[in-house]
Amino acid sequence: MNALAKYASLINEIFGPGTATFDTNSSVTNEVIGAWKHPCNFSDFIRNFTARLRRLKAIYSNRPDYLKDILVQVNEIANNKNWQGAFAELSAFDYLNQDILKMRTHIWDPIKPNETISVDRTFGGELGKREANLDGFVENVQLFFDVKVFKDNVKEILEGIYKEVYEHFKLSDLLIQAQYSFDISYDDFRDKRRELLKELKEGIDVTRKPPSMISKVIANLSYNLLWMPGIISTVHSYDPYSHAKNFHKLPFNYANKFVKDSKSLIVLVVFPWYNGIVTDFNGNSLLYRSLARRFFCQYVNDSTSFKNLNRSFTGTETMYQVSKYLSGIIFLEDNAILSKKPNETNVKSYVYLNPNAENPINRSLARGFLMGLHNSVYDDFEFDNY
Repeated sequence: MNALAKYASLINEIFGPGTATFDTNSSVTNEVIGAWKHPCNFSDFIRNFTARLRRLKAIYSNRPDYLKDILVQVNEIANNKNWQGAFAELSAFDYLNQDILKMRTHIWDPIKPNETISVDRTFGGELGKREANLDGFVENVQLFFDVKVFKDNVKEILEGIYKEVYEHFKLSDLLIQAQYSFDISYDDFRDKRRELLKELKEGIDVTRKPPSMISKVIANLSYNLLWMPGIISTVHSYDPYSHAKNFHKLPFNYANKFVKDSKSLIVLVVFPWYNGIVTDFNGNSLLYRSLARRFFCQYVNDSTSFKNLNRSFTGTETMYQVSKYLSGIIFLEDNAILSKKPNETNVKSYVYLNPNAENPINRSLARGFLMGLHNSVYDDFEFDNY
């Protein structure tokens, strides 16, 4: 039985026959499905992930209308393109619903997944969207949220460039690895991708085969070039405050998810298999807090139009005015790979609320829901809003 078939067998056992809707004979593989290829090496992850699926089944057992949307993500785990987002959503719903089972006698329902609202209630219309869909809605407190993957997009950009360079030179024995500061701005790589590709195509000398090359497009970027089988190593530096400075605009990418007339959150899931640079779960609070504070507080006296950041935006709001419609940011660190505790969610949260929010999350809600989450760090910047 191949890895896909093993995963299909597991979810059919937990959720019922016929739950698995993907082709178990396909060549699809990814980091999560790959765990079933090597079950001895990833036994902790398989045990933890299996326990997560069982918890989700229990949480939504009385709401089959909600469960069907959870099962969409369970199946998307077997998709090469969509597995990262699906895993993030399952992690978030498992963690954010953690008190639901013991609250069955209360008025609380489990979090509703896949909530569609009028596009006019968000900035979706100004950004060319035809509908507004949020990943989650906590109906009892009228709180919307959307789940995103928090990962190193710079690496993906560079790997795409390398692939084009290999095809350009028709070389199978060349390996390129960039050397740069991990806190360098993602915007630089995105905006200068064509220049970087051109630089490599025109600068690599396939006759002399030099061991390295320094970029003239982006400062402090260089490339190590390996021309034969062997080992290539790179050195990277990192500073969490610099990273936050360069990366803090990330939530603006999700402005179409900011709800204008209700509380809304962006949930960013950190997971080592997301090819992320944030994989050390012992000191990321400096990055998370600094990023959130910059997004919430940095633009208070700034009149820069949001259109300067996103040319497709048709509204008149400034960056600060747009930022006010995000009530908070939650970072979730998922340690399901290595944890020895399958009976726990294996998730730690860092909750940061916007002190300038148009639709603020009040302290009673924060204490009753967000601050009540297990293994959580919380800050509302009440005394740090300047």
